[in-house]
Amino acid sequence: MTFLRALVMLLRLAGFRRLLLARVTSQGSDGVFQVALASHVLFNPERNTDPTTIAAAFAVVLLPYSFLGPFAGTLLDRWPRRRVIVAGQLVRAGVVLAVAGLMGLGSAGVGFFLVVLLVFSVNRFVLAGFSAGLPHVIAREHLVSGNSVAPTTGSVAYFLGGVLGGLIGALSSDVVVVVAAAAGILVAAGSAARLPFLGPDTASRDLRAAAVLGGIGRGLAEAARTLPRRARLLLGLVFVSRLPFGFVLLQTLLLFRGPFAQPNQQAGNAVGFGLAAVAAAAGFGLAAVITPWLAPRWHPVPFSARMLAVSAVALLVLAPWLNPWVVSSVNFVVSFAAQTVKISIDSLLQTHVPDPLLGRTFALHDMMYNSGLVAAASLAAWTLPRSGAVTWPSLAVAGLLAVIAAGLPAAWGAASRADGRAVGAAEDVIGPGSGPGAAH
Repeated sequence: MTFLRALVMLLRLAGFRRLLLARVTSQGSDGVFQVALASHVLFNPERNTDPTTIAAAFAVVLLPYSFLGPFAGTLLDRWPRRRVIVAGQLVRAGVVLAVAGLMGLGSAGVGFFLVVLLVFSVNRFVLAGFSAGLPHVIAREHLVSGNSVAPTTGSVAYFLGGVLGGLIGALSSDVVVVVAAAAGILVAAGSAARLPFLGPDTASRDLRAAAVLGGIGRGLAEAARTLPRRARLLLGLVFVSRLPFGFVLLQTLLLFRGPFAQPNQQAGNAVGFGLAAVAAAAGFGLAAVITPWLAPRWHPVPFSARMLAVSAVALLVLAPWLNPWVVSSVNFVVSFAAQTVKISIDSLLQTHVPDPLLGRTFALHDMMYNSGLVAAASLAAWTLPRSGAVTWPSLAVAGLLAVIAAGLPAAWGAASRADGRAVGAAEDVIGPGSGPGAAH
């Protein structure tokens, strides 16, 4: 099934339409906000940011979410997900306005990044809620299509939000852009309020925060004990698949702030970096077109392995050259590979993880996602020169993609056999059809 056919089919479902609208408005607002953030921190001529500082900013913004993940996941598995998403959007709007105030004061220190951290943390929380709620608005056999259409349409909205933010910034200031983002988030909150039931199927009657916090340890222990081996493999793949993307992202940023900038561009070539981002968005888009068509025919695991292998070959061809067009092409290839894997991972998790664990699973998914980006940025800051002008990263990324492509089918087979043995052992004890994951 092509992307457009999948989109038309899914838009006939009222629940999916509402979920997609809530996601599009949320991610579009995020694009507006992040343009202002990049302008204020990365492409500001008053700040000469080095690779280590950029990697530290990645860590400050993304890594601490790992500590919030268990709390977020427990909420998504205990509280009504629609209510949590709406509350998260309202909190995010308020914190974004606080960021606007700090920008107006010229702040870019630790306090500023802590507030930005809260924005990103709540945003990941909201996105995890959208992913966990998707099986409640579409049939299981359409999950691959849904996981292609929803995130990709959200990514397009994010890109268009970035364009809108750039236009607003060209006519005004970063503060005005952030205020516009806050207004968009309030619209997203209104859209989320109209969502249908998103689970969980067995919501807790006790909605007190203290009761939820008290159940976090028990909930994590339950997840660790009952999460299928295939789900654990997929969560590890989330981390590994983000490494090439994060590494290439930081190198691209360094190149367009240095060697690829014109002499009169003191803050760096923001337009060139934007074009590289467009190439990355095109890679995401191609993955969204191909995945719903081929993944069901080949099965998501062989499909992901083949796409990773094709991407590795393409990177080997591009590796010897270093210029803006080649770097944009590398961003296209790496983004394509990352998105095909992500769509497949999301669909497989929703298929093989019971609904009562989905919230915690997607919270862990986001933790691995963010940790992978931080690890890649840290590795790039440690190994790349300040200019970023080296060709070996494309070879290294190609090698990593090739290794994943070669090992993934065997690892999936081993995990599937282990899950089968676990289900068989459970049926021997409590009777056929009653073991964990028996319905899957």
